[in-house]
Amino acid sequence: MSRTNRLAHFVCLALGMLALYRVSAVDGDGTLRVEIRDKATGAVTPAMVCITSLADGKWRTPPDGRVDSGYTTVRDFYKPFDWKPGDIGPLRLTNGEYKNNDTRSSIYEGQPAYPYWKEPAAFFVTRPFSITLPAGRWRLAVAKGVEFLPHFEDVEISAGQKRQRRVELARWTDMPRQGWYSGDDHVHYPRLKPNDDEFLMSWAQAEDIHVANIVRMGDIKRTYFEQARYGPESRFVRGNYALVSGQEDPRTDIAEQGHTLALNIRRPVRDTSRYHLYDFMFDRIRAEGGLTGYAHTAWAPEWYRRKRPELNPTWDASLNVVRGKVDFLEILQFRKLGLEDYYDFLSLGFRLTASAGSDLPWGASIGEARVYAYTGPHFSVDAWFEAMRRGRTFVTNGPMLIFSVDGAIPGDELRVKPEATLHIRATAWAPAAIGAPKTLEIVSNGEVVRTGESMAPGQRDLKLEFKLEAGATQWIAARVRSHNGALAHTTPVYVNVEGAGPDRDDRRRLVAKRLRVLEFIEGRLADARFTREYAPGEVEALSQRLEDARRRYLALAGR
Repeated sequence: MSRTNRLAHFVCLALGMLALYRVSAVDGDGTLRVEIRDKATGAVTPAMVCITSLADGKWRTPPDGRVDSGYTTVRDFYKPFDWKPGDIGPLRLTNGEYKNNDTRSSIYEGQPAYPYWKEPAAFFVTRPFSITLPAGRWRLAVAKGVEFLPHFEDVEISAGQKRQRRVELARWTDMPRQGWYSGDDHVHYPRLKPNDDEFLMSWAQAEDIHVANIVRMGDIKRTYFEQARYGPESRFVRGNYALVSGQEDPRTDIAEQGHTLALNIRRPVRDTSRYHLYDFMFDRIRAEGGLTGYAHTAWAPEWYRRKRPELNPTWDASLNVVRGKVDFLEILQFRKLGLEDYYDFLSLGFRLTASAGSDLPWGASIGEARVYAYTGPHFSVDAWFEAMRRGRTFVTNGPMLIFSVDGAIPGDELRVKPEATLHIRATAWAPAAIGAPKTLEIVSNGEVVRTGESMAPGQRDLKLEFKLEAGATQWIAARVRSHNGALAHTTPVYVNVEGAGPDRDDRRRLVAKRLRVLEFIEGRLADARFTREYAPGEVEALSQRLEDARRRYLALAGR
């Protein structure tokens, strides 16, 4: 046999063996077809999905589950995905320890992104799908935010088998029916073309988020996650779901000055010659009807002080809350509820809305931490932002929480006489599959005044109803911790007692604490290492703002 013939013979043999292998592989595979419907309406509904091998714990994605699926990282989100309507969404890791902060935020510290979701990953789907899978046992997990019961089942796939599963997702609560609509204040993704809106809307509906704030991000050098439009014309609305453009800018080190958020903006506000003067942005955004706040207060103080207790993360808030420039703080994110600064500012007499956001793509998914705003019976985007402005909110990553004082709801003010008795009601509820409440607490000026506790994870609700003597001016809020670690917290009701101001000693203590933060800031402004990127005149201007803040704090302490 000639050399040419031998080579041809070898090639034919190899091709034959490859064909035989492929036939064997196909013979060992099966197909799973899944359709997901809303149980109440029977309609196909977008949802989050994970399909995991029970043999090796690896996830698979349609259409070909015979190969390992990859996952998306933070850097993948800086440009739009090559996604078409009907495609599955990007696969996001939702569990496990990832310390590089690019794969999955290290702030989770190994905990699942959703308290009720122990699956390793998740992706969204908008229509029925089929997936080819090797024979074996597989776990099908489906969820749609926190108002629907998640679905988990094991599916056996045999060689050559075609299995079909119809998943019906049932609500355990209907918050819109009660006037409450969910939102996420912190989603990063470029919105440049109509398809980007389709992508984000599909994801928001899969997580049942009614208002997703898609925010351009900036630093002193440039901006990222660009938005094609701002203002009312930027809104992409489908039914009672909406995408709205905003900004996370200015934005310096979280461990130092901190990150800002601006929502419902008419145009971006950015001036690098005044970049470290955050009130420049706050004033202009608010003058046009937007909302301003600080991101990451949920976790930044605790996180950074672990190794450096002397730090004052997001210290700019100590300058601008006291100067009346801020509407909200992002107090829930990455499964962490940050209350120290929030409680301090509330007890100093400042009204701040409790908000929450996912910080996608550092967070795993849109709406994993969410803020509910009360619009009443009629939803609109404007009504939702007005509710945010008024503080008619609670934040959660699982349980629902309704709270009132003499019928006033979060964000409201009550004016009463010193001898008044306040009637307080609070209800927290969720099934065990989401996070049944373990403790329900009523907090006044930072102190717990009443606690309800459940020792049984199967108990769906906790209720507190009691009377409290008004006594002195105070803020009152409710908070919840569930058996699975899920959290919820309301914006306060503000009780203004005629002729009886807040506790003076406590106010002096809080003022002294903020004055120490101002001293910390003074040290930073005097250190060239921290001001090397400041534009000419910024140190002097920031020092003037610091002195203004100091005068205001001293006035609060009666000095």
